[in-house]
Amino acid sequence: MRYLFLLFLIMGCSHKYQTYHVIDKYNFDKDHPNPPITKKMYPGQKVKRSHCEGQLLFTSNAVTKNTKYLEQMIKGMCPDSNYILNSRLTETWWTTIIYSRSCMEIEGYCARKKN
Repeated sequence: MRYLFLLFLIMGCSHKYQTYHVIDKYNFDKDHPNPPITKKMYPGQKVKRSHCEGQLLFTSNAVTKNTKYLEQMIKGMCPDSNYILNSRLTETWWTTIIYSRSCMEIEGYCARKKN
């Protein structure tokens, strides 16, 4: 029982989920979403990207690096469209006394116009 309590004391984990109805790939702000007003679009191909960053002691900030990389991941999704529809961003952090890891996964649908 002592070891189990000690394990919970030195390790932590959290998840955060956020959804976006429409993402403008070139004007995206994770913390202050401002969905663009667009013509009617329909979901096309489903796309998914993920990235993880590690941190040993205080050598870097894994969450900050991951947040900066998120913009690049979004810009690389859906090369034929400027918008991503019905997106879900999942952020996961876990930490121990000497090592932390931050992961982000975004999935959504490429926007397409009605044929």
